[in-house]
Amino acid sequence: MAPPPLAALRTFEVAARHLSFTRAAAELHVTQGAVSQQIKQLEANLGFALFHRGARGLRLTDKGEALAETAQAVFRRLFDKVEELQQPEEGGILTVTASPSLAVKWLIPRLGRFHERHPEIDVRIRPTGDRIDLVAEAATIDLAIRFGQGPFPGLVSKAIMHETVFAVCSPDLLAKGPPLRRPEDLKHHTLLHTESARMEVNSMATWSVWLGILGVKDVDAAAGPSFPNSYMLIQAAIHGQGVALTWATLAEDDLRAGRLVRLFDRAVEGSMAYFMVCTEAAAKKPKVIAFCDWLAEEGRDLTRDEAAGKLASD
Repeated sequence: MAPPPLAALRTFEVAARHLSFTRAAAELHVTQGAVSQQIKQLEANLGFALFHRGARGLRLTDKGEALAETAQAVFRRLFDKVEELQQPEEGGILTVTASPSLAVKWLIPRLGRFHERHPEIDVRIRPTGDRIDLVAEAATIDLAIRFGQGPFPGLVSKAIMHETVFAVCSPDLLAKGPPLRRPEDLKHHTLLHTESARMEVNSMATWSVWLGILGVKDVDAAAGPSFPNSYMLIQAAIHGQGVALTWATLAEDDLRAGRLVRLFDRAVEGSMAYFMVCTEAAAKKPKVIAFCDWLAEEGRDLTRDEAAGKLASD
């Protein structure tokens, strides 16, 4: 069976996004009749319906919805690549993947400083909790920021921030709740958890490991609500829902702003770090070199601040 025409698939992608042949025609600069005819021909070619057509408008069929999701991803990648190739060699689009928590809590708040230094580079963040195959996705992703221990076989990598883990809570909880002078006092408080830390073997950011290292007993390390990722965990702590364990990187801005306070004078040095990771080919691109240099500088600033006590405990 011959593959469907690319033009028809593009028409379908636009129509599926708008759920309207009229709006699709406007975007594609053709008539509504031309859109309708292309969709009919595509359905005949595929052998199944893409839309339910009713008095209230269009709805995607189950197969239409599945095809639309793939088509939108493919055309987005295609247009991103075309746009990237049209950029000057020394600048252009730089696509970076990172975990949603790191992207929201650390990377995005600092991107203004990078843009001031390199206005010729447009950074696009692709947040994901999945470990993307950078070799397979080399056409669309330039660089990843990964949390782990390494090594990363077949890739170029460099550690940018080594991590420590400590306890935090909101200023209001510290002021109005039971005392929090030493880790043993945690037995009188709600402990907040994150599933992302629980999935890591012997993670320093889980209460059972952290308390065990400090030799703290009589605290139920398993009790308390759990959140899917570190960003939600920190937000819960900011809103006074309990005490959280956090990596220094993710809590830095909230500590500076006074939304969180660091508890005790105890921190555990983690065995993992944040790495910048890319393919060997990407490592030679000027835009990647510029971003990696900036990342390393930002990581050094965080390390210096923590060593100087600027992220101090209460």
